[in-house]
Amino acid sequence: MKATPFYFEIKDMLAQFVTAFDDIVINRYNAQRQPQDKLSVRYVYSPKQAVLYDIVNPNKTLTLPAVAITIGGIARDNNRVFNKIDGFYYSNGTSTNFFKPPVPVNITVNMSIITRYQNDMDQILSNFIPYNNPYVIISWKVPSEFNLSSTQEIRSEVLWDGSMTMEYPTDLNGQTKARIIADTTFTIKGWLFKDTSAASNDISNIYYIDTNYYASSLITNYFDLSGISYTYPASADLINDEDSFELSGSPYISNMFYNGNLVTGDVSLTPGVTGTVQLYGNNFNLLNGLLLSTNNTKSYTTNASITSVGGFKRQTPITGQIVNSYNIISNNIISINFPVMVQDFVFKNADFTFVLYNQAGYATTTQTYVSGDPVSINTLYYFGQDNSN
Repeated sequence: MKATPFYFEIKDMLAQFVTAFDDIVINRYNAQRQPQDKLSVRYVYSPKQAVLYDIVNPNKTLTLPAVAITIGGIARDNNRVFNKIDGFYYSNGTSTNFFKPPVPVNITVNMSIITRYQNDMDQILSNFIPYNNPYVIISWKVPSEFNLSSTQEIRSEVLWDGSMTMEYPTDLNGQTKARIIADTTFTIKGWLFKDTSAASNDISNIYYIDTNYYASSLITNYFDLSGISYTYPASADLINDEDSFELSGSPYISNMFYNGNLVTGDVSLTPGVTGTVQLYGNNFNLLNGLLLSTNNTKSYTTNASITSVGGFKRQTPITGQIVNSYNIISNNIISINFPVMVQDFVFKNADFTFVLYNQAGYATTTQTYVSGDPVSINTLYYFGQDNSN
C-alpha cells in the first residue's frame, strides 16, 4: 500500500467526457423561429448547488445556460472481471516488462443542465440525447509510465441512463429569477491502473535456450517366445547417451552464394569486378546491422565507419566496417553488394567476413554450414599486388 499508482486516469476520462459534450451551441429565435443569436453552453466541474449560488451572487462569474458535472460514485465493474489475471509481459525492444492488468471501474457522472428559458433547455436536450442512444465512446491513452506504444488506445463506453429529471421553479420571490434544471446520469466504463513503478518486475529478453537430453531405458523385464521372463540388470536401465539442443535468437547462416555460386571454399575476388553475396539462414528480419570485417585493416575504404559491437551474453565484441548496402529479401535470405576490387589496393592478402548481428548475438560467414556439415571457409579472399611499400 506504500506505492502511489496514480496516473490521472479519472481526470483524463472526465476531460474526455466533457470534451465530447462541451461544444453545444444554442440559438435564440424570434417570433418567426428564425435564429437571431448564438450562445455557447458553459460546462463546469461543480455541484449544481454551487452553480446556482454563483448565479445569484453579486460577484457572479457564471451565466446561464450552464451545465454542471460531478462524480457521483466509483464502483468496480464485476461484469468485466472475468477471472483473476496476473498480467502479461511485453517487450519494448530492449527489455521485457511485466504489465499488471488495470481494474475495470464504472464512474458515475452526474450532469445538471441549468437554463433560464425552456427553449434553451429543449435545444440542449435535442443536441446530445440523439447521439447517446445507447452510448458514446471516448478515447484516451494508456499512462505514459507504462512505456507502451504511443499509439496504444483505450476506448471507454459512456452510457447514458436514458432519463432526464426536470425541475421547475414553484416558489419564487420578487428577487429570484426563474431557472429550469434537468438532472441526468452517465456511466463511464473506465480503468484504474495498478502500480508500475516496481522496476524489479522487468526482465531481460531470452536469447538462448539450452536443453540436454539423456537417453534411458524404461524396460525392466521382457518375455521371449517361450514365455520365460527375463529381467534387465540395473546397469542396463540407463544408456550413457546424451544429446543437446539449442534454440537461439541470434542470426544463423546456413549457406553463402557469390554471384549465384554456392561457396564451399575460398573465393578469389577479381580486381575491377563487382559481386553479389547472398546469405541463407534465419532471423534476418531481426538484424540490428551488418559489418564487413577483415584481417587486414588496410582493406577498409577511405573514411570508413569502423564500429565495435558488443554487449552480448555469450560472444566477445567484434569490429568491422558498417555496411548499409544490403537488402533483406526475407527472414531467410539477405543480399549484399560487394564493392569493386581495384588494382591499386594497398594490401596483398585479406580475408573478408560479413557479420550479421542483433541483440542476441552475431553470426559470421567464416563459419557456415553446407548440407548440415560445418565447413570453415575464408569466405572472400583477395590475392593482389602488394603496393603497401
